[in-house]
Amino acid sequence: MKRKNFLTTALLALPALSFAHPSGVKQKKSSVADAAKKGFIVKPSESRFNGQQTTPKEAFLHCKISSKDTEGNLFIQTSTPNLFKMKGGPPPHVHQYEDEIIYIVSGEFIVHIEGKDIPVTTGDTVFIPKGTLHTITNPIENNPGTVMIVVQPAPKKVEDFFYHIGVHGSIPTNIIPDGW
Repeated sequence: MKRKNFLTTALLALPALSFAHPSGVKQKKSSVADAAKKGFIVKPSESRFNGQQTTPKEAFLHCKISSKDTEGNLFIQTSTPNLFKMKGGPPPHVHQYEDEIIYIVSGEFIVHIEGKDIPVTTGDTVFIPKGTLHTITNPIENNPGTVMIVVQPAPKKVEDFFYHIGVHGSIPTNIIPDGW
C-alpha cells in the first residue's frame, strides 16, 4: 500500500475508532449496586466499620475504608491514642491470603519481619507480603503515634477481627480470619 493510501485510510478510520474502547475490551455494564456507590469522606474522629459511618468515643482503631465499601478487596484503618497507651503489640503472625501495608503517620514503632526488628518512624511505609511472619510493636508507654494499616484483599472476617480490637482493645479468639 502506498504511503498516501495508508495515511488516507488511517485518517478515515479515526471517527470509527473513536467509538471503540481504548483497551479494545468492552466494559462491564454497571449494576444497580455500582450505581448506589458514592464517594465519601471519613473525618479523623470517625470510623466506618461494616460500611456504617460512626463517631466512636473510646475506640482503639478507626476503620477508614470498610471491606464492605470495596467488595472485600481492601480494608484501611488507623490507630487511635488508646491503642498505644501501653508498650507491646500483637504476637508475631502470618497472613496466608492477605498482603499488609503499614504506614507510620506519626511516632516511632518497631516492625518485626521474618526474625528482624526494624525501627520505623514518621513517613515510613512497610510492605508485608502474604505468608510473611510479622508484627508491629509500640516501644514506649503512651506513644502519641498513629499508624495506618491497609489489608488487601479484605474478606469480611478480617474486618470483623479488627472491629473487635477497635471496640474491646483485645485480640479476639473466636474471630480469626482464615490463614491467620
